[in-house]
Amino acid sequence: MNQNTTLTYEQVVAQVNEGKFFKDKEILKLRDNLEWFVAHEQASQGWTTEDKEILKLRNDSGWTVAHVQAEHGWTTEDKEILKLEDKYGISIAYLQVKHGWTTNDKEILELCDAFNWSVAHEQALQGWTTDNKEILKLSDKFGWTVAHSQALRGWTSEDKEILMLKNKLGISVAHLQAERGWTTEDPEILALTTKNGLTVAEVQAKYLERRTRRRDQRKVHTRTLKEFSRLAKEYFKKILMK
Repeated sequence: MNQNTTLTYEQVVAQVNEGKFFKDKEILKLRDNLEWFVAHEQASQGWTTEDKEILKLRNDSGWTVAHVQAEHGWTTEDKEILKLEDKYGISIAYLQVKHGWTTNDKEILELCDAFNWSVAHEQALQGWTTDNKEILKLSDKFGWTVAHSQALRGWTSEDKEILMLKNKLGISVAHLQAERGWTTEDPEILALTTKNGLTVAEVQAKYLERRTRRRDQRKVHTRTLKEFSRLAKEYFKKILMK
């Protein structure tokens, strides 16, 4: 047996805090009363491992060594590891997405936390898009779908079923698209109404009003600049003639 195994958890952590990392599995599996393993502590300081047995070590809230590594930017494509979740449903895949990683694997995209916020929701917020209707319709506990997240970033759909998806406040995907300038003449879509009574038609009209106002303001600004330029030229002309 490696002589390192005679060390206590506290002694090992003290050495880790001084920059020493251990590879011995018996050392890595030493833990405190909250089930925080030496491997967790090393991972929190930048150390990584690909050993599945070590990656799966959990503390009392289900947070694995793989979770700690993923928090620091480490990634894996191993589905078994990607699906590891803590007691709140936060998966390794979700943490990897936070760092820019993406996947198109349906099984992974559907992983969700305690609020039904899926990996696909998080990817959509980062700019990823999909046209897979099954994924687009994934909804969290508040009725917010992946399609909502995509629409929030400028993606649009003409699929009526998708446009009519609503969250618990009655905000549809069509509302979000209209907020960014998308238009439709479909009376059923135009009549979609939020809990506060706001229709898609009204959102479209408000966007058009804002755009018209901005255009008019630019025209006024342009005319002002031209007038200022004209006056400036006349002023300097008078100065030079003196």
